This record gives sequence, C-alpha cells and structure tokens, in this order.
Amino acid sequence: MVIRRKYTLLLTVISSIICVVMVCFYLFSIDKVGEIYIKESKETIYNIKKDFLKDTVNNLVSEIDMKRTGKSLYMEKFVNRTCAVINLKMELSDREFCDFFIGFFNNNPDYKSITAVLWDESEKKAVYDPKNICGASWEDTVYKNSKTFTSYQTSEHGSYRFLIGVTKDYTENLVKEDIFQTIKRVQFNGSSYIWINEILDYKGGENYAVGRICTDMPENVGKYFSAGTSDVAGTFPYRTELDGINRDGELFFTYNLKDKEKGEGSKRLAYSKLYKDYNWVIGMGLYLDDLNPYLDQINRESRGMVSRLTFLLVLLLVFILGIGLGSISMIENLYHWKSKHLMESELNVDSLTGAETRRSGTKDLRQAFNKYKKLGTGPGIMMCDLDHFKYINDKYGHSVGDLVLVKFVNVSKDYLRSSDKIIRWGGDEFIIILYGMKEKAAFEFCDKYLSKIADLKVGDGNKELNVTVSVGISFFRDTDEDYTDAINRADDALYQSKKKGRNQASIIK
Repeated sequence: MVIRRKYTLLLTVISSIICVVMVCFYLFSIDKVGEIYIKESKETIYNIKKDFLKDTVNNLVSEIDMKRTGKSLYMEKFVNRTCAVINLKMELSDREFCDFFIGFFNNNPDYKSITAVLWDESEKKAVYDPKNICGASWEDTVYKNSKTFTSYQTSEHGSYRFLIGVTKDYTENLVKEDIFQTIKRVQFNGSSYIWINEILDYKGGENYAVGRICTDMPENVGKYFSAGTSDVAGTFPYRTELDGINRDGELFFTYNLKDKEKGEGSKRLAYSKLYKDYNWVIGMGLYLDDLNPYLDQINRESRGMVSRLTFLLVLLLVFILGIGLGSISMIENLYHWKSKHLMESELNVDSLTGAETRRSGTKDLRQAFNKYKKLGTGPGIMMCDLDHFKYINDKYGHSVGDLVLVKFVNVSKDYLRSSDKIIRWGGDEFIIILYGMKEKAAFEFCDKYLSKIADLKVGDGNKELNVTVSVGISFFRDTDEDYTDAINRADDALYQSKKKGRNQASIIK
C-alpha cells in the first residue's frame, strides 16, 4: 500500500510538471500567435481600406462614364426635338423661314445650349452664326465642326442650309459640373476624402496641375500644384502621384499632412487614378491614424480571448489530470480486485476437481445454518466417500485416483442442480449441500444418485474401473448449535452406509 501511494504521488508530481510546462508553452505560443494575429489583422484592415479607396474611385469613374453616356443620349434627343420643331416651318417662304430661324434661337433662352447656323447658298455666306463657326463654304463648315459636336443635324429650306447641334465641350462641362455637385453631396465614412486634380502638364514641374475639387481642403479648388512640393515629412507626394499615373495610370501611396485639429503630422493612405478623357486625377485618401481604434479593439479582444482560453486550458488540464489519476486509481483498484478475486477463487475452488474447497464450503454451510435459524428451513447435508479409494490409489497409482476424483465431481455436477454445492471436504470425502431438499425425498434422491455414480467408468476402454460411493445424509435440527452438528450426523450416517457394505445411503435426521 505504501509503494502504491508513493507511485501515485510520483505520478501526480510528474503529471503536474507536464501540465505546467504545457501551460507555459501554450502561453508563450499564444503570445506569439497574438502578435501574428495583430499583424495580420492590421494588414487585413489596411487592405480593406485600400479596397475601399479603390472601389470608391472606380465607382466614381463608372458614374462619370454613365453620366457622359446619359448626357450624350439626352443631347441627341434634344437636338432631334429642336430639329423637328424647325422642320414644322418648312411651308414658310425663304424670307419668312430666315426670320423665324433667327428669331427662334435669339428669343428662346431654353435653346442657348444649341449651336445654330443658317447659311444662304445663293449668297455663299452665313446669315446666322452667333458662335462664328462657319468656314468658306457650307461643306467646309459642316466638315470642320462635325467632330466637335456631341450630336448635330443638318437640313435645308429653299436656298438656305442650316445646322443644329450641341458641342462636346458643352456636354462635358455639364457632366463635370454634375460630378462636382455629386461629390460635394456625398458623405464619406470617417475621415476619408476625395479630390480631383486636372493635369496640365504630364511632365510635371511648376503648375503641372490645378485643383478642381477637394472635400478635405476646399481651399485647393483652383489652386495650381508643383511636383516639387514636399509634405511635412519631407517626401514629395505630387511627384510620386504623377510618376505612378504616368507609369500605370493608377497607384496607392502615402504622404503626411498637418492635422488641423491635432496640430501635428498625420500619415495618410491614398489611391489615385487617371481619367484620361478629362486629364483628371481622381484620388481618395484617409487617415491611417483611424486604424488605431480598430487595432486597439482587436488587441483588447485578443487578450480577452487569450485569458479565457488560458483559463479553459488550465481547467481542461486539471480535468484531464483528475481523470488520468482517477483512471489510474480505478485501474489499480480493478487490478487489485481481480487479483484478490482470483486469489479467492483459487482458495475457494479445488484446483484438481473443480469442487469448492473446504474453506469456501464452510462459509456456505455457516450461511445455510444461519438462514435455518431465522426461517426454519434448511438444506440437506449429504456426505460422500468413494468406496475403496485407497485401493485404487495403491493399485493403479495416484494419477488414476485423481482422474476418479475428477470424474466423480463432473458426474455429480451433471446430476445436481446449479444451486447445489459440492465441496471437497478432504481426500476422497465430499459434502454436498442440497438446497430445498425435503426429508421425505432424500432416499429417492440418493438411490438415483448412487445409480448415476455406479454407471461411472474410469479407464481407457481396455481396462475400466467401476466407481461407487457411500452416502450419509442429515438435516439441521432446532437443537443444533452449529452446522457441524449436522455434519457429524451425516458422517455417522456415512459410517452406517460403509458398515452395511458400501454403495448405499443412510439418513440420520
């Protein structure tokens, strides 16, 4: 028991050391994982912000394209409707049509966006050209200006030729103004902002670009920029932006500006893209300092998660340690119980015959007697002794004698009920406890039992031995002080059977 306690204590100490080492390794690992997690989270948030900037600018570019398409279609319809109105006056005379045409465009401010020309082919000159676009001939006029219109139509009335259209410049200016108003109305999340600079010289230098809109710094609208201008950190963001635009048409870059509220340098992330048709650089930026609250929150959540996981790990290790020690203890107890049970089995079962030993049989007899004292009912106690067993041993040897004993017990077990007990009391003497045996049925039972044993043959077929047994039976009495009183009477009855000539049964009640 002392050795077992020392072994359990040693195992507990070793397991505890292993658990402590595992916890330390876990804490070290989780700290490193936390650093990687924070780093990866920072990169992830940084990439999300970059995607946000790029997607917003690309959406704005897509919106410009849609607005240009929409304006072009609108202008085409507007020119078609205007031309249809003019065509309604085709029944007028040349003089009347000329007066109508000039008066229509001079007196209708709704058509100020229209570029209108009236050409007198007979005089070979323009009679109405407020924007001075005519050439030396009508064909020259149409050819020279056709590419400048978003949409136009030409027609004729007698000797007059006329052109009605909307210029691309006018249409594009409408689109630009619409875009500017759209950007001004947009509310961006956090401290993000957008700007549009128009490039005047792709080579850079002084006044290479002019500001068209800037939601963060409205004072930059109309301001000219130099590629050699540095920020508060001494870098040259305009040069960096122009180089990237010239090289790839777009870029991400960082620069530093003085924060108006904090009065100190603030690092910013920006994305710029060239819209070539307008020579616009459309850019969007945000303050990188805005990432810190996200990272702080992630750090707090990460540490909180680590604390919870550490606590759960410790509980798990304690649980596993407890289960392990409990399992070891249970296995030891089970092994001890099995060993004890095996030892008791070896002590309680005769190794030769398989009958119960006298030690085990004594317990059964004592229990049966105690039950008799309480309930008044008890078993029959039958004592058996093999006839001439000493002669068999002397003549044929102990091996044959042992075989006779084994055969006798096996035949007896086959005849007896499973609840009955057969006990090797000593040598060739056996006691059988017949539970529930009635005194009046004892003789009949014994006769059948004797016949069963008498049929037993021991040998190899050439030479067989007949085995018989003498039996004495008794029952508990109220006057008995112990089970041994009934054993003694059964022994006396057995002696009577021997005296009568063996292979007989006698009863002493």
